[in-house]
Amino acid sequence: MNPAPLHAPVSPHWKATSLFLTTAFFAWLMAACSTDLGGGLAGAAGAQETMIAQELSATPAFQPAESTPVPPGTAEPLPQAEAAESQPGGMVAYIAEENGANEVTAINLEDGQISNLTHDQAQKNSPAWSPNGEYIAFAENFNGNWDIYLVRVEDGVVTRLTDNPAKDWLPSWSPDGFYLTFESFRDGNFELYKTDIYGTTVSRLTDTPAMEARAVWSPDGQWIAFVSNRDGNADIYKMDSGGGNVQRLTADTAPDGSPAWSPDGQWIAFTSWRDGNPEIYRMRADGSEVARLTNNNIRDDYPLWSPDGGSLAFISGESGSEHVTIINADGGNPRQLTAPPGNNNNPCWSPDGKYLAIQSNRSGMNEIYILNLNGEIIKSVSLPGTNSSEPIWKR
Repeated sequence: MNPAPLHAPVSPHWKATSLFLTTAFFAWLMAACSTDLGGGLAGAAGAQETMIAQELSATPAFQPAESTPVPPGTAEPLPQAEAAESQPGGMVAYIAEENGANEVTAINLEDGQISNLTHDQAQKNSPAWSPNGEYIAFAENFNGNWDIYLVRVEDGVVTRLTDNPAKDWLPSWSPDGFYLTFESFRDGNFELYKTDIYGTTVSRLTDTPAMEARAVWSPDGQWIAFVSNRDGNADIYKMDSGGGNVQRLTADTAPDGSPAWSPDGQWIAFTSWRDGNPEIYRMRADGSEVARLTNNNIRDDYPLWSPDGGSLAFISGESGSEHVTIINADGGNPRQLTAPPGNNNNPCWSPDGKYLAIQSNRSGMNEIYILNLNGEIIKSVSLPGTNSSEPIWKR
C-alpha cells in the first residue's frame, strides 16, 4: 500500500532535466540548518548536532565550514581511475540547486539518466532512501515552513507527512521502512518524533526541557540512538523504538555526538571532544568498551560504517579544507581519499562497499563524484551547472 499523495509534481513521471545558550545562538543555528550548507561538514544535520555538542557543553567552538566555492582553476583535479575499472551500479540521489530551484534529483548509474523527482522549487535538505528503495524522505521549506515529505521514485508523486507551524526536519527511516523519526521544534525545543509513512500517526518520543537530536535506528529496529544534553552535557543515549527504556551511553565531561550504528548492531561509532578536539571513537551498543580510533590535531567527525562493518568513512580537516578519510573498524590503516584544496565531504557508501559518493567544491561549485577506495574518480554524477549536495545511495 502506498502513501496517499497530498500534492503531485508537475509531471507524474520522471522528467529528465538539466541546545542553545543564547537567543542569538538559537537564531544562528536555525538559520544555518535552514540553508544548504554546501561545503559544510556533513550538511545541515551535521551542523546541528555539532553545534549542540559545542554550545551546550561549553566547548570552544570549531567554526562550521562555509559554502565558499574554490575559484575555478585553483583546485588540483582528483585522480582519474583507469577506464577499464568496473563501474558502480544502482541509483544516487542528491539535492540539486539551479537558478533558485532546489530539488531532489536522482541519477541511474547504469544509463546515466538524471531526473528531478520534485518540481516545486522550495528549499530542501536531508534526503534519505527508504529501505526498499521506493521512496526518498526529505525536509522541505514549503511556503515558509519546514516539514517532512516523501517522494515516490517511480513516478515522482510527493506526500506530505507533517504539517505543523514549527520546524520538522532530519528524517531517519526505521529498518522495516514503515516509520520515520524526525526532529521538531513544535514544543519550544527540539524533540524527537516518529510518524508512519502515511503521516496518520505522529508520536512524541522524547519529552524533556533539553535538546534532543540526531535519531538513528539500530539495524534490528529495536533501538534509536540520539544526542541529548538532558544531563547537562551533550551525550549519546538510546531508547527503544517507542521512546521508552532510555539509557545514557556516554557520560564524559566533553561533548559526544554523531552516533552511527555498525551494520551488525554491536557497535556505535561517534565523535567526541574528550581529548581536546573532535576524534572518532567507537563503543559497544551498551556503552562499554569505548575506544579511540583517530588521533589527529585536526577535526575528525561524522563516522559512517561501510556495509560490511569493516571500515569507517569520516570527514577530516578544518573549515575550507575538509577531506574524506577511511579507517579500519579498529582504527587501523587510515587512508585519506581526497586532498586539498577545497571541501570534500558528505561521503556515502555504495551498497557493495566498493565506492563512495562524495560532495566536492573543487571545480568552483558543489558537485557529486563517485570515488573508488583509492580516491580515484569513477564518474561525476551531478546535473551540469547545478550546485549539488547530500548524496545518498540506494540500498
